[in-house]
Amino acid sequence: MLARVNQLQRWEGRSRIKGHALAAGLFAVVMLGLQLWKSWVLLAGYDQGIFQQVAWNSLHGRWFESSLSSQLSTNVVHAGELPFVGYERLGQHFTPTLLLWAPLLGVFGAAALPVVQVGLITAAGLVLHRLAAPRLPARTANWLVIAFFAGNALIGPTLGNFSDLCQLPLAVFVLMLGLLESRWALTVAGALLMPLIREDTGVILVAIGLWLLVRSRERWRLALVLIAWGGGWVVVCTNVLMPLFSDDNSKRFMVENFGQYLGADPDKGSSSLGVLKRVFSQPVLLVQQLIDPPGKTLRYLLGHSLPFLFVPLISLDTWLLAGPSLLGLFLAQGTNDPLAITIRYTWLVVPGFALGALFWWERRAVPSPGPRVRLAWGAALTLSLLLTVTSNPHRSLSMVMPDSIDPWLYSSPAQQWVHGLRARKALKVIPETDSVAANTPLVPLLAQRRAIVRFPYTTNYLDQNRQEQRVQWVAVDLSLLERYGVAFRRDWRQHKKSLAWIEDNRQTYTPQAIRDGVVVLQRQGPRHPVLDKELSALLERPRPPSPSKRAQQS
Repeated sequence: MLARVNQLQRWEGRSRIKGHALAAGLFAVVMLGLQLWKSWVLLAGYDQGIFQQVAWNSLHGRWFESSLSSQLSTNVVHAGELPFVGYERLGQHFTPTLLLWAPLLGVFGAAALPVVQVGLITAAGLVLHRLAAPRLPARTANWLVIAFFAGNALIGPTLGNFSDLCQLPLAVFVLMLGLLESRWALTVAGALLMPLIREDTGVILVAIGLWLLVRSRERWRLALVLIAWGGGWVVVCTNVLMPLFSDDNSKRFMVENFGQYLGADPDKGSSSLGVLKRVFSQPVLLVQQLIDPPGKTLRYLLGHSLPFLFVPLISLDTWLLAGPSLLGLFLAQGTNDPLAITIRYTWLVVPGFALGALFWWERRAVPSPGPRVRLAWGAALTLSLLLTVTSNPHRSLSMVMPDSIDPWLYSSPAQQWVHGLRARKALKVIPETDSVAANTPLVPLLAQRRAIVRFPYTTNYLDQNRQEQRVQWVAVDLSLLERYGVAFRRDWRQHKKSLAWIEDNRQTYTPQAIRDGVVVLQRQGPRHPVLDKELSALLERPRPPSPSKRAQQS
């Protein structure tokens, strides 16, 4: 009998030890599967195309160039210039570490970015367990890692377009592992690489330095080095290096994110130091922005802490490690809501919340949850996953749930798969080296080329000699725009604008392929009467009213 009990105890210990690996494996398989599915059914977005083109150009010796990124530059958005094929993205975001992953594009093709993103986040969870294992009982360490993988704030952005910030959680945990175990190779690697992920990630290094000052005062010299390196890099990068490439940081991103602090004429722009000065010179506005809207701010904090049973909210370590990033997000505005729980900005915060929970449990007299706490924690994990699934982040689960209830909008997996297949067949007529304008769903499929712009916003661009050119090809997925335009006004507007452009340019751009609503046009291409007739039928189809008007009619 005693032998049986010992055997059961050994088995339970082994199962607990393997729990984190099972969670990591399940996370990796599901996330990568959904990412590849999204790519196939044309649900990957514009940013996916930007990073593909940046990596592809870098592989060919044109470091960080992207005509797609140029289309988002202040010269195009505010000055009305045309996208430039030689535009270097470092003026928008300073991201040297992207070069580490560019070679994988040559190995895996378009699948490289999803593989890198999911792989880095999965590795971050495994390093988190490596941090927790010596400090917590096996069960608590496993629960902590499961909570990390079950958070909406982690799953949501992982299912989104590729982002340079996906490198951040792993870098944070590697640095913390080096600091806690006095492993200088890991400490130096994490500290050196973290600010190079993006121009603003040095703020996380400042936070880690502040945490080290509070929690390990005898290491104050190292803490000050981390603060100086992280904060100094942010200042030098945003005020010296990025302006060498373009004015996008000062005239676009600072204005879009912090324009409310810049006074009556924010369009003139401001440096990061100028914005910081403006923010702290207006304390009333600063406090208002920190808590307004209070409901949204509270939901954001609860969403991050829910899978950890809200423990991070009562952990000083959380506020030390995540506080500076939260301050930046709370003070910002922008076209991309910084407090949306499923977009890339959450990766600035997630590591701090996970580490805050870890250190809170480590400091407890009994660092293992009892039966009631485990029951509550399990309920919190279940609720977190349920909220994630029902939110359908980035339309990743559209194969099993509708994109809209009223009006009803759902396409079966078979329909989506076939549409992706037919779209790829239609795009095969476009030579790999020709210039092209494509609407957002098709951009990732065509991004590995020198000249590509987003349709229907423009079909012209500036070549390497800054001479204006018209694209040789136009590719637009009218079917997808029409399908989503029933419920979403943005898609409806793009569908309407696309049809108008095709009608106005039929004499110049002729159809070379039409499959399942995916139309491919060539400038001065040969005439195909059958395709001309099919295009006419598409243009003559009844057009649904805009979603807002439909709502008024109902």
